[in-house]
Amino acid sequence: METVIYKKKTPSFSIQRFFNSFLLYVKSIRKEVLIIYFVFFLAAALSVVLYKKADLHLQMNRYHSSFFDVFFKYSTFLGDGIMFGVLTLLFLFVKRKMALVFMVGGFLTLLITHFFKKVVFKGVPRPAEFLGLENLHIIDGVKMAFWNSFPSGHTMTAFAIFAILCLYFRKCISQYVWVFLAVIAGFSRVYLSQHFLIDIFVGSILGVFIAFVSMSLFFPERKRIH
Repeated sequence: METVIYKKKTPSFSIQRFFNSFLLYVKSIRKEVLIIYFVFFLAAALSVVLYKKADLHLQMNRYHSSFFDVFFKYSTFLGDGIMFGVLTLLFLFVKRKMALVFMVGGFLTLLITHFFKKVVFKGVPRPAEFLGLENLHIIDGVKMAFWNSFPSGHTMTAFAIFAILCLYFRKCISQYVWVFLAVIAGFSRVYLSQHFLIDIFVGSILGVFIAFVSMSLFFPERKRIH
């Protein structure tokens, strides 16, 4: 009589596989790109620790110019949530699985932003409310927000999107572009007095985490995806 041996199927998803994939993605980032983010991270962390957020914001707000007024007024749109929708639609025609990555990344960003802003830290004043418009450099045409400051949703979105693009274009020099765009979008929120530095600091960490989680869910394999 022939003996039939049934092999146990390996589940398509497991915590260990997900964690291993997460670590592999971290290692896939170019060293220089990690250094760029580390410099941003370290500078923001030290500033947040050494200075009170109001004093720090007033000091930073003193440095402005007509060029940067225009530059940051428009570069801040890099962190709009609609960017997730645009990239989801774009990648439907390029790589459908990546469209799912952006879709999940957008959902996680929205969920985490809402949880922190509207539940945990609801009512935390933004610079315009905390310091008063009369004490700040305000740019014409920029609609000021006054409440629910922590963390920065725009920064979270920007870092989630551009970190995903860094992971998609692994080993490609375009990673430098993506990390710079994320930093610019994040800093624009401080320049426009929509957020304190600590808001974008935490937002960047959460955004990067969302990117790695989203990619690890859909691309757990080690092989290069692009």
